[in-house]
Amino acid sequence: MTSRRTIIALAPLGLVAACASEQPPSGPVTVRPYDYTYLSTIRLDVARVEVVEAYMPPRSAPNVDHRMPVEPRAALAQMARDRIQPWGTEGAATITITDASMTEQKLERSTIGSLFAAQPSERYTLTLAVSLDVRGGGARRGGGINGRAEARIQRARSVNDDVTLAQRERIWDEMLREAMDDPRGMNVEFEFQVRQALRSLLVPDDVPRPNPAAVEVQQLSPPGGAPAPSAGPRELTPSAPAPAPAPAPSPGVTNPATPPPGLQPGPGGTPGMGTLGTLPVQR
Repeated sequence: MTSRRTIIALAPLGLVAACASEQPPSGPVTVRPYDYTYLSTIRLDVARVEVVEAYMPPRSAPNVDHRMPVEPRAALAQMARDRIQPWGTEGAATITITDASMTEQKLERSTIGSLFAAQPSERYTLTLAVSLDVRGGGARRGGGINGRAEARIQRARSVNDDVTLAQRERIWDEMLREAMDDPRGMNVEFEFQVRQALRSLLVPDDVPRPNPAAVEVQQLSPPGGAPAPSAGPRELTPSAPAPAPAPAPSPGVTNPATPPPGLQPGPGGTPGMGTLGTLPVQR
């Protein structure tokens, strides 16, 4: 009789455990591109924008950001390019990625209830941080304006001991997308901080864009690629675009001088060497 009562009493627990251990799909992650051109752009009264990766993945425990389908630093760089536009004639804005880490923490496991349900085994913490510094901007207000804005968010999530590697990668990707896109995510926080701290450098939407100066960018390694050789920030000046070909000379006529190189329009009509999102960047 005691044995039957025990079985009857534990049966509902088994059903609850089965429901609680429902797992995400186990297939490989389908990586969707990170694109923020659908969000409002932030026009700054500066002549150029620089994107610098000050954070480089250590590629060793406890960090796992280098194992993610898309590294967090790549998502932050895309946000910077898609959302910040130079809309002035002097000064520079530097967007620095100061943290883009995902770390793993091993959790202590309990023997109680382990017969019926999986247990949390690891906790993942995602930290995203960027800063935007302006030097000598604000030509529309007399020039020489400096300013700084910073945004930082952190998210954490635990996974069970029965989660496969493919499922972990899916969870990591979900964490990053939510941290970038939800109402308390980086895109919202970054825009709020920029509009609060750099209000005097914002350009209204109805102001036409001047011909921008050369754009300086930090060369970014592709998602999952090898890290840059230096862990510190550096600036690169893009090479000048190729000059337009000179017209063929007529017989007996000296060739005209080659016209000076000019900026070639990129996709969508944005001047520059091409665009990624909404900012001109070096290919």
